[in-house]
Formats: sequence, C-alpha cells, structure tokens
Amino acid sequence: MKVRPARNEALLCNRNMKNKKLTYFLIFIVAGLWGLIIYKIVTAVGTKDDDDTSQPVKIIKEAFNDYSIPKDTTHLLLNYRDPFGVEKREDTVTKMSIMAIHNKPILTVVPKQPINWTFITYLGYIRNPASKKLVALVSINGQNLTMAEGDSRNQVKLLRNLKDSIKISYNGKTKFILMKSTIQ
Repeated sequence: MKVRPARNEALLCNRNMKNKKLTYFLIFIVAGLWGLIIYKIVTAVGTKDDDDTSQPVKIIKEAFNDYSIPKDTTHLLLNYRDPFGVEKREDTVTKMSIMAIHNKPILTVVPKQPINWTFITYLGYIRNPASKKLVALVSINGQNLTMAEGDSRNQVKLLRNLKDSIKISYNGKTKFILMKSTIQ
C-alpha cells in the first residue's frame, strides 16, 4: 500500500487558497454594497434646506354648512340675440327666388313596383361529395331546379349558397331567401 501524502496535502492546500481568495473577494463586495446603501440613506436624510426658516402656513377651515348660500361669482353676458324675436327682421328669401321656385317644371317620380319574391322558393341543398360544394334545390314558378353559385335560370342568379338560405339576384335586386320548412 502506497500512500501519497505529499500530493494530497498539496491539493488540499491549493483548494483552501482558492476558497480564501474567493471568500475575501466576496467580503469586499458585500462591504462595498453595504457602504453604498448606508451612504445613500445618510445623504437622503441629511439634506435639509437650512436656508428656509419659514413656518408652514396654517389654513383655517370653516365648518361645512349645508344651509349657507354660496357667493355668486358668475357674470351674465347679455350680448346674444333676442330668442323671442321681438325685433322684426327682414326675410332673407327674395321674391325673385320664390318666383324661380314656382316656375320650375314639376318632375313626376314614378315609384318602382316592389318585386314579389314569392315565386322563388328555397327547398334545400345537396353537398357534392367530389367537390365539397353545395348545390341548391330551388323552385322558380313551380319548376324545381338545381343551381350552384353563379348559375342563372329564368333571370334569377344564385349569388351565394348557404345551408339555411340563399342569396339571389333578380332584376338588379338582391335578397336572401330562407329555406322552406317541411313541417307545417
């Protein structure tokens, strides 16, 4: 059995030296931080204005009285026009402009007849398994048709196909038509 005491002691001594250096370094850092903290506290507390010898002004407050009438501090400006029109003013409309209005030809506006949408009925939809698109089942004037989005039949164009309704265009007007219920 061979024991090498010299080498083990050298390693222990080297480790102790490293630990001592680290310990002294850490003690120095902690002492510096505490010194900085104490310095900040002393300078914050110690700075008082010795030049200002005036006493704080004491404000005497009155007791609150709900029944007292406060002093009126507002002033009325009476430079606005009379709201009741006591003064007579001239009309701004002249007789010439009245004559010009009466001499213009009257245009007759013919009201457009509202579209009766009852000739179109949305019966339901079928989903195309290949393209995953909806095909609408629509009844136009009693004629059952299948229409996809963008198709036109009998001046009726299918703009949008939803599951519960369709958006159609007829004579420049658009409307959503709900699915006809089978339960009656």
